[in-house]
Amino acid sequence: MPTFTQFPISRQGLQDIALFFIAGMAIFGALAAWRRYRGGDVRRPLISVGVLGALVVVAYALAFTVAPNIPTPPVPFTARFQSNPVSDTPENIDRGRQVFQAHCAICHGSRALGDGAQAFLLNPRPFNLQLHVPQHATGEIFYWIRNGVVGTAMPSWKDAKNADGTPALTEDDTWKIVRFLDALAAKRIEQ
Repeated sequence: MPTFTQFPISRQGLQDIALFFIAGMAIFGALAAWRRYRGGDVRRPLISVGVLGALVVVAYALAFTVAPNIPTPPVPFTARFQSNPVSDTPENIDRGRQVFQAHCAICHGSRALGDGAQAFLLNPRPFNLQLHVPQHATGEIFYWIRNGVVGTAMPSWKDAKNADGTPALTEDDTWKIVRFLDALAAKRIEQ
């Protein structure tokens, strides 16, 4: 039996449920408008709108109080102390942007907001990196890009290869992505 600390639905799942309730409110609201236009009784559809509205409030209340957010994946202790060997230059940031657009934007979105074309098909959805990156050490971000994140669709780029057998993402390019994300999160570059 789930306890308070083992809530069975994640925050993201409850937010998705709330969206279905909102869609139901729109449908019953339209039905009430149609019944009123035809001179019928609108009480039942309006009660349904109210009940669904209450369920939306409950779903969001649970999502942001009891339901767990996806936990931060573990990293080796030493990864937290790695510093970025790539210098903070406009050229390196631009190269990081190019590599990010080529490999990461499909899920994370071109501005790293977690809204890429594939994001809505993934569970859990990709993080908004503009909010997520400043909360972690540079070495942690590098580690997650290189090794992936267990329990998510985030792949390991460490062993990924192109069709010709060359690495899809070198360590240097990974550090440049981290440099780009740091600059993007700090609003030092335009989105």
